[in-house]
Amino acid sequence: MAALSNTLAVARAPVHGAPITHFTVFPEYSIPGVDGITLIDAALHDPSWPSGSIVIGGTDGMSKADFALLTGQPNTFFDAQYNALNTIGSNQWINCGVTWVKGANGTVERWLQPKLHPAWPEQNINCQDMFRGQSVFMFKGPLTNGTLFRFSTLVCFDWIATVGTQKAWRWVTQELQKQATQAQAELSLSWFFVIQNNRRPSDHTFLNEVGSFFDQTAFPTVRRERACLVFANTAGRNVPGRASFFGSTSLVFTRQTLFADPTCSPTFSNGGERFRSSPLLSAYRDVLFRENGACIHSFALVNPDSLNAGAAGRTIALERAFVFPLNGTVDPRTPGTAVPACVKWLNDELDAVPSLAGLYPNVALSGAAGTAHQQSVEALRSISAQSTTHAVALAACQSSARHADEWSARESEAVEHLVHTLAILGVGFPQPVVGADPAHAAIGMNGRKVDLLAIRGSTHEACINHSKTFVSRPRRQVLLISRDCDNTPWRRKFGSFLETEPSQLGQERRFVDPQAGTMHLGYEKLLQIYRDSPTPAAAKEAIYAELAA
Repeated sequence: MAALSNTLAVARAPVHGAPITHFTVFPEYSIPGVDGITLIDAALHDPSWPSGSIVIGGTDGMSKADFALLTGQPNTFFDAQYNALNTIGSNQWINCGVTWVKGANGTVERWLQPKLHPAWPEQNINCQDMFRGQSVFMFKGPLTNGTLFRFSTLVCFDWIATVGTQKAWRWVTQELQKQATQAQAELSLSWFFVIQNNRRPSDHTFLNEVGSFFDQTAFPTVRRERACLVFANTAGRNVPGRASFFGSTSLVFTRQTLFADPTCSPTFSNGGERFRSSPLLSAYRDVLFRENGACIHSFALVNPDSLNAGAAGRTIALERAFVFPLNGTVDPRTPGTAVPACVKWLNDELDAVPSLAGLYPNVALSGAAGTAHQQSVEALRSISAQSTTHAVALAACQSSARHADEWSARESEAVEHLVHTLAILGVGFPQPVVGADPAHAAIGMNGRKVDLLAIRGSTHEACINHSKTFVSRPRRQVLLISRDCDNTPWRRKFGSFLETEPSQLGQERRFVDPQAGTMHLGYEKLLQIYRDSPTPAAAKEAIYAELAA
């Protein structure tokens, strides 16, 4: 109920820049029965809720009695011919899609559409069957310029279910084709909503139907080349973050919409195999929202018919795509504004980075390392998008990624190295201040600030060379913590990594030298110090000794 209220509050405040929120969409199973419907009813009847708006959502399983109660209320419509109450068995329950419309005169009406076909979890039961609906509503109305729009909604499995002799969406378009033939005209679909509680939203069976839906040779007088296919799915976890199942809420368009594909847009990606694990939508424009955890997506959808060909009309499908918290959770991934891809990716990685306290629970500094880990993670969550991009690029030696949507295992390992380096140093020294571009952090050592670089690459030499591209002229002393692919010790034979002239073996500038610009410590040695030190003070002295050696 709180999730409904929070979502309606975002919809009531149209931060997307349009005059009102025209569509508010709740996924399948997200409206808790009669109580949830009553809450939405009250919100729409409130004078503050704008006229000319639509709410679509799926209810939790309802009993026959609850469904009958709803059908008997004012301004409620359902297909009494094909979904008559006397056809619902006493041992059946109803999975129902509901569409509310607040008309121009302020009247609120609602339509009840039982799900047509049960998904496997709804069939594989011990008692009580799901009632199978027999009809789908099609809505039409005028845009502000007088052009008619049309939309319809299916409930999850209905998108791929064969009902009778064909798929449900084909029944819908076939009926529209009949109407077009009678009118001797072409009719257009504007939106087709699929509200889901779908564990595998990118399953090939589900995505395969997209191509069939947009195939204009089928039902040619029902124009769909400018339609928006909306897949609204439930979240994969109750807080923001990465989820292996559910999520993947998206909008899909044909290439005829003339929308441009952004390189790495905030809030949403272009889909593809990296995000879908499937190439099935490569022929379409797949606007795939990155956040799979609990959130509210708010955006303005550009009307495809408003675009002109050429550079002057070039634009992307969404404007002001913002992400709000669903349950009040304060998180960089749900800030109530746009979320850059780098911020989303880094915060997901930080969720997964193991703490040294967990990896080495029996060492003396385990407790201190756990605290330092949490402090480092929280600090990294707060840095800007620009600093995030810089920090990952600096940490990931030999990365070929062009932007955050291409970051992968190499960048993940680099972030883990950065977090662990910050945690170990945070045990023996004051907590490093992260986001200190061009370094990763600034840390107080021996009475002065030192810039910290934590770089992971195939070799220590590669890390040294990588650092030069970021800190060619250090503003103060620099400490490089490098880690190679096997976490082997660094051998002192390459000299100071920022010196313009190579030093002779054994003649590096020392940390104890106030004029020394650079220091270098291999992560293997830093980890050994952490594991062997009985106290934070001992760890600090061991690091000093290693740097002065």
